[in-house]
Amino acid sequence: MHIRPLRIAIVALLAVGAHVGAQQPPAATRELGVKWVRDSEEYAALARQVYRLAADAVDRARTSISGPWAVVLDIDETTLDNSTYQLERASYGLPFDNDSWNAWVDRREASAVPGVKAFVDRVRGANGHVAWITNRDAARAEATRANLESLGVWADDDRLCGIKPQYPKAQRRHEVVAGMGECAWPNMPMRVLAFVGDQLGDFPAAAEMIPGTGTDEAFGKTCFLLPNPMYGDWTSRVTRGR
Repeated sequence: MHIRPLRIAIVALLAVGAHVGAQQPPAATRELGVKWVRDSEEYAALARQVYRLAADAVDRARTSISGPWAVVLDIDETTLDNSTYQLERASYGLPFDNDSWNAWVDRREASAVPGVKAFVDRVRGANGHVAWITNRDAARAEATRANLESLGVWADDDRLCGIKPQYPKAQRRHEVVAGMGECAWPNMPMRVLAFVGDQLGDFPAAAEMIPGTGTDEAFGKTCFLLPNPMYGDWTSRVTRGR
């Protein structure tokens, strides 16, 4: 005589299960890399640590050189935190695309990566220069500059070097060092004391022959790498060589 109530209970459970299956959370809840950047104290502490180490290295290096010097920073996930864009795309199960990215840049709503303002303030306080070398479209320099300014990390003497056809980061870095070209302080060659980025492409290769760079040993001395678990070449191929 308990069969009918048991059958009703099973049917009810199956109905609930079907409902839950149909209403599963969107992909954003499975994007733990985005959540780690946005919500974890570990990420914020690690970012601040990297910037403190970079600032200390700059302070040590600048005492042994003469002439003008600079630091070079990437922008996305190095200076500007774009996790809101990543979260919005993931919430609808949408991949990155240029149109949505450009719309995000135009919104000028990225926040600062923890530690970057304190680092930039220390560089400026020591009379250093700042170059921003980014793969953001050079055509959106105004929006990028406005976002940086809103966070207190932009100064009129800075150089903002966006991407254009046939204008790779290596060339832009060379212009800063040589004091010639769009990314340079005119006729003012720079000794770059620190490069900060979140992808290996943000750092000089050995062939660029920039002092103190181009080797694994440069990391922690002149090259400072921030964590980025949200995107990169590693998501589609194996990049680790050892």
